[in-house]
Amino acid sequence: MKKEDDRERVHSHSEIVEEMLHNKEIEVETRLEEVGVLVPPDGGYGWVVVLASFFANAVVDGVIFSIGETILPIWEKEFKANTATVSIATSLLAGSYLLTGPLASALANHFGCHLVAIAGALIAALGFFVSALMPALPVIYFTFGIVGGVGFGLIFLPAVVIVGQYFSNKRALATGIAVCGSGIGTSIFSYLNPLILELCGGNWRFFMFTIAGITCSCCIFGYFFKPLQPTASQVKKAAEIAKEYMDQKAEILEHEPSVEIIDNDNQYMSPGTVIERLPRQSLGSRTLNPEVPFLSTLSLNTGAERERAVWGSEVESLQVTRKSLTALNRPLSKPDAFYPGSTQKLNERNLEIATHRPSRSVSALSAGPTHHSQLMLSIAALPTTESYATGNWSEGIFSALRLLFDFDLLYSPTFHVLAISGFLTLTCFFVPFMFLGQSAIEKGVDPSLTKYLVFTLGAVNVFARIICGYISDHPKVDPLWVTNISLIIAGLVTIGVPFVDQFWHYIFYCVFFAVGVACFAALRSIIVVEIFGLERLTSAYGILLLYMGVAAFVGPPFAAYLKTVTNNYTLSFIVMGSLMTLSGVIAIPLRRINAWEQKRNMEKANPVELKPLTNGNNH
Repeated sequence: MKKEDDRERVHSHSEIVEEMLHNKEIEVETRLEEVGVLVPPDGGYGWVVVLASFFANAVVDGVIFSIGETILPIWEKEFKANTATVSIATSLLAGSYLLTGPLASALANHFGCHLVAIAGALIAALGFFVSALMPALPVIYFTFGIVGGVGFGLIFLPAVVIVGQYFSNKRALATGIAVCGSGIGTSIFSYLNPLILELCGGNWRFFMFTIAGITCSCCIFGYFFKPLQPTASQVKKAAEIAKEYMDQKAEILEHEPSVEIIDNDNQYMSPGTVIERLPRQSLGSRTLNPEVPFLSTLSLNTGAERERAVWGSEVESLQVTRKSLTALNRPLSKPDAFYPGSTQKLNERNLEIATHRPSRSVSALSAGPTHHSQLMLSIAALPTTESYATGNWSEGIFSALRLLFDFDLLYSPTFHVLAISGFLTLTCFFVPFMFLGQSAIEKGVDPSLTKYLVFTLGAVNVFARIICGYISDHPKVDPLWVTNISLIIAGLVTIGVPFVDQFWHYIFYCVFFAVGVACFAALRSIIVVEIFGLERLTSAYGILLLYMGVAAFVGPPFAAYLKTVTNNYTLSFIVMGSLMTLSGVIAIPLRRINAWEQKRNMEKANPVELKPLTNGNNH
């Protein structure tokens, strides 16, 4: 009886100690977060980052959207190939640029946006430089299309992600300025490319050398994509709090019973034997605990066997604390990495949506962070932070890729509709940029005027993005409807391109098409958050990039093939316009599909057994 009482006392005391440690961890975690979270400055050096991102977007998208109109007719003559064959190169450039997005995000998450962007600039420049030396089109597919596209993808995603690290409340403004570089770059390069080609004496190889040199300028822009770093005072305060906790933890553990009495049931030791408990050196398992991410990251960085030594040394404790702060503030550790606006305003918007549009998907109401902790990480994001903290860079990259490719979304009918809509949109997206000028020339438009068409597409895109960002802030405006209507109109006017023959008709078309694709680009992330919630934005973004990248591969060559078969662009624009119209139409019932899916999931999670009603008088 006495032994049982002793065992109960030891067990009860252990539970008390566990509870004391848990409460202390939560208390200390709160204090650590007050000094450990890297708060975006919403200004300062952040505006330098925005400017660098603006120029990087201008170069990348300027080249991608405008080079086809300049280079494709020359390659047709140089390699004696048809339009469909030469357009594969520019399609590979656009497709690789999109498909590289997830890899670029994973690399930037581990190595930093600045290093990845610089590497991307060098890779793209090398691809363009080597392309100028190549004698055959199939090799150019690889050097210009794949190598150049991968390099541009490594520039583009870091340019998007880094802005979000420096801005919170002003993120919508900062992101808007940065992405305007895309439209402005397209307009500038539509003018610049013919001038460069003329200065190069019409030699496309010298032209490619020049484009390679311009691409190298992204090394300079990428240099400014430096991550936020914890200040010395932040590190010192966090280290002091952590050391204080370690001392208190050791004191608590000293009062835990260090012996246990062995009873008769133990087959390895004789009854009455007393054994000594091993002291607890850590916070449990060597993995990140989402309730106390800071403390568990510190534990990962110190190691159980070195914990006391590390916190006994001021230099080592500061090093460990700085590393932990950096690990916890990785871009993909935050669910809003790809969200173009402020999460604070997102929460306010969701409350207004609930008031003005109660029929809106309930996912929107849970889109913002619901945890009490500022450093509380998404469960899916924990492996990336853990791998970074332990120095395992390869596992960190693969963990980030797994985060970007949460294929559970593929079981969602709602997501399939959204992804297919995006695929159809991107199938047509690049076609006017590449072939509208040639189509206009076929109808008798002066070739010297065709550069104004791509210029108009780029310029209108800038203003349309700004307007889309403004109207999307109003809770009474549904971004899904704005996008669908814009895509349907853009598709219908694309169908009408073969039936116009005046220059001003083409300008009119460019305005409507640019508005359509601008709404698609500006509002897609907002739609994903409203339907699937902020927690799933990163995963949805990664998979959608795959769909869109494949579509960019397929669309322009298919349009060019139709031109080759029919010997004009009539069928090409009719088919491409029909696909874009369809992309808007199939997404119209998206919210109804999502509501049905949520109802189905709730019924599966909480099945109700239905029993037939029986009359008490029946026997």
